[in-house]
Amino acid sequence: MSVNIDLAFTVTGVADAPQAREIVGALEELMRDESIDGYVAITVGVGEDGACLVSGKSRFPLSISGFHRWQPHFEGLFAMTVAEVAAAARPEISWGYPDEEY
Repeated sequence: MSVNIDLAFTVTGVADAPQAREIVGALEELMRDESIDGYVAITVGVGEDGACLVSGKSRFPLSISGFHRWQPHFEGLFAMTVAEVAAAARPEISWGYPDEEY
């Protein structure tokens, strides 16, 4: 069974703009590997503290079969992908369930 989900994420603790762009490239590759690359927008920005950050969100709900199995798999790959580029960075993922919102 499939479930519709919204994906949003933020990576803080990014050293500078070049490192942020490197994180974006690595996350874009992860999205391609997971076959959601055309569905997720990833950007570089500046947080309230003035530090670089990377953020992303799904453009519309993603339909994922076996989400309860895929979620921990994806979260692990996401954290590992960020850590390989920037060990001090802090990735955070938020999931939304649009079908449950009234």
